[in-house]
Amino acid sequence: MKRKVVFFVVAIMCVIVFGGGIRTQAAEVIQVDRFMEKDNKAAATTNALGWAKILEAVNSSEDSTTIQFGTGKYYVDNTLKVPSNAVIKGATTNAKDSELVFTAPKQGLTTEAANAANPKYIKNVLIRDISIRYEIDQVIMSGHAYAFSLINFAGDYKDDSTSLAEPYERLDNIQIDNIIADGNEQANSIIYLGGIKNGSVKNSEIRNSNLQSGIAMEYCQTMVIEKNKIENIGRAGIVMYRGNGGSGTKQISIIGNEIKDWMQRYGTQHFYAPANMEYSADDRKSMVDGGIDSYGAANNNIIIDSNRLIGGEGSNKYNPSNIKINNIERRKKDSLATDLSLQHEVQTDKDGKIVADSVDATLQKNMTGYTAIRLSGAENVRVTNNFVQLDSYDNFAFMALYERDRQGVKTTPKNIIIKNNDFNASGRIRYPIRILTGAVNKSRGISIENNRFDIDGLVDNYYKVMVEVRNPVELLSVTDNQASWDKQINGWVTVADTGASNYINNLLIWGNSGTKKTDVTRVLNNTMPSTLRIAPPELPNSVTPFIENLYSGYADYKVGETNIKGMLVNNQGRYQIVMVVINGIGIKNATVNPDGSFLINVKANNITKDTQVAVRYRVNGNETYDSEMQVKVTE
Repeated sequence: MKRKVVFFVVAIMCVIVFGGGIRTQAAEVIQVDRFMEKDNKAAATTNALGWAKILEAVNSSEDSTTIQFGTGKYYVDNTLKVPSNAVIKGATTNAKDSELVFTAPKQGLTTEAANAANPKYIKNVLIRDISIRYEIDQVIMSGHAYAFSLINFAGDYKDDSTSLAEPYERLDNIQIDNIIADGNEQANSIIYLGGIKNGSVKNSEIRNSNLQSGIAMEYCQTMVIEKNKIENIGRAGIVMYRGNGGSGTKQISIIGNEIKDWMQRYGTQHFYAPANMEYSADDRKSMVDGGIDSYGAANNNIIIDSNRLIGGEGSNKYNPSNIKINNIERRKKDSLATDLSLQHEVQTDKDGKIVADSVDATLQKNMTGYTAIRLSGAENVRVTNNFVQLDSYDNFAFMALYERDRQGVKTTPKNIIIKNNDFNASGRIRYPIRILTGAVNKSRGISIENNRFDIDGLVDNYYKVMVEVRNPVELLSVTDNQASWDKQINGWVTVADTGASNYINNLLIWGNSGTKKTDVTRVLNNTMPSTLRIAPPELPNSVTPFIENLYSGYADYKVGETNIKGMLVNNQGRYQIVMVVINGIGIKNATVNPDGSFLINVKANNITKDTQVAVRYRVNGNETYDSEMQVKVTE
């Protein structure tokens, strides 16, 4: 009798816990197959309704709930809202086993954070181990603008009429891991993230956006974008729009991603945009967004490390957007003109010049171009250990640094370190590195250190230099870089004559080396052109390009010796104190001699060939330049 009573009580408890429909408990798992039919495209409408029933259960609890997809394809024809405290995952760690397919031209996965009337604060969301894509009938798609994203986790969007001083925060702890996100060239951006306090996108395949980006961020505070494969993107691979990052731990980390073939579609639309059409075809603004791109303003505290950026269709081919523009313009002139293939080859002579009539002369200006990394409206940035390969006749730049002024907020590039990167290009590149204005923060300006440049083809600008400065820059350091090239390059740095006052206040340049591939005796001048002036602040002509202070030199240490020896050329007494830094720690100071030489005794500090050693410079004990000059440690 006693056993029967115990059994009866247990049975009653089971009914209370599990009977009467779904009642969410901590870490409960809801099987999607109970509410949605798989492998049946005709079930797309009922599947969307089934998701709503799942949400009824999940929204009734503050506990974490896992929404578990099975193996197969789940078609839906409406937006799916994602609640707080939810894990959405596929059946296995193979993301291809579970597919969520959107068949209507609407947002894919989104949240109530963007509900303008009653926004919710969304937190603790993880999406993993699943494939998500668009598959919209082309007839249906033809009647809609590309204004939706596959994953849109953002607060209510604030357009350009809103001050940048009003950022929003609507989401926290948003994680995306090991997914396949395929826009099928129907999604605008693939993943759009806005107003997120903390989040990440990791280990995922992100591909085939339409006109916009692979991953887009706006007003995100702390984000990690790591080990993703991003390819065939309409505009930028990873873009930071406005107000990302911040001070302290608020940091945007873009690490270990592979980004291929960005700027595939948007350039054509931009060329014919109403604002651009006000100009002649020769004067329209080009579209050269980056594989990794800071649009700005107010992007701060960014790490861009160990990424691979690969763009272009071949050294003698144009970007597809430019061929589309070319064909449109050809038909304007001749309605019977035959379209050029998107893989059209540029015909060049032995000097690299375009053969007449191989393309229209009006379209030889990189209207759409490849920039690997663009830092517009960004400060406090580290660009380190990245690999870039650009193979196109429409390469624009390895790096471009611009000031951005929007809605009353101006951000000038400052405290920018570009270091230990491997930059490669073939075909034609307009500016290996282009700088439009730079300031100083934390004693750092813009520092280009220990990079490798390999260029097979034209550097197609007037001065033919590695680094072109087109607006005032307070502090620029170009040290210990290596270059290899096969056509004409004249020098490392120029201050371009733009018809306005243009200058570098302080240029530090030393240790740069490299040769022309067919002439090992050829080296690059430090500064070009020859008319570049090292001048005092008061100039006879206010528009003459000039460098106020030029410092060039080197530092060297041989393992087994006890000293670091160095030389500052053209120091003119400016820097009087040097400090050696070992593995990031300041060890010892020394005085710079009147001729610019210095000697620092580092005995007993156990420097090896793998030790990170740097030299920093001071004036009268006050640090004025804090960019590290790497010491060459030799056997």
